[in-house]
Amino acid sequence: MENRRRAKRFLYIGAVVGGLLSLAVALLMDSMYADSLQGTWRDAIAKDLNAYLKLGISSGSVVVYFLFMVILSILSAFGACMGLIFSFFLYKFFSLLGSK
Repeated sequence: MENRRRAKRFLYIGAVVGGLLSLAVALLMDSMYADSLQGTWRDAIAKDLNAYLKLGISSGSVVVYFLFMVILSILSAFGACMGLIFSFFLYKFFSLLGSK
């Protein structure tokens, strides 16, 4: 029973770390490459909304920030899944090393 609880905790920690790392990388890339890519993700979202839906909104709009949060949550969920898978492999590897 204790081994099962330890495995769950290990997997949850891996998912949280993976989600936070993917969120940090996405935000850092957005801020670092804003000049070379001619804008941030918010600018791209506003441009796409203006081009496809003809809304005429700026990059500081509430709709743009909402879509930006949706995109970041999808990226974070994907990173959490990758962290979960990675921590599962690490747990299995170290449990095989520790078994007699």
